[in-house]
Amino acid sequence: MTDIAALVARLPKAELHLHIEGSLEPELMFELARRNGVAIPYASVEEIRAAYDFSNLQDFLDIY
Repeated sequence: MTDIAALVARLPKAELHLHIEGSLEPELMFELARRNGVAIPYASVEEIRAAYDFSNLQDFLDIY
């Protein structure tokens, strides 16, 4: 490994860009909504999980 490659490998890394779509698990969505008093159209984690059955991109985007 070159000196520059070794230096870069040792540098701390940070996430600079993250899409929340697809990274929010149903349990976390339900808990965040409950904790912050946000109404969501699901009564339980199980209902959210059932809504995560996507058949196309639009279905996926609609949940967010």
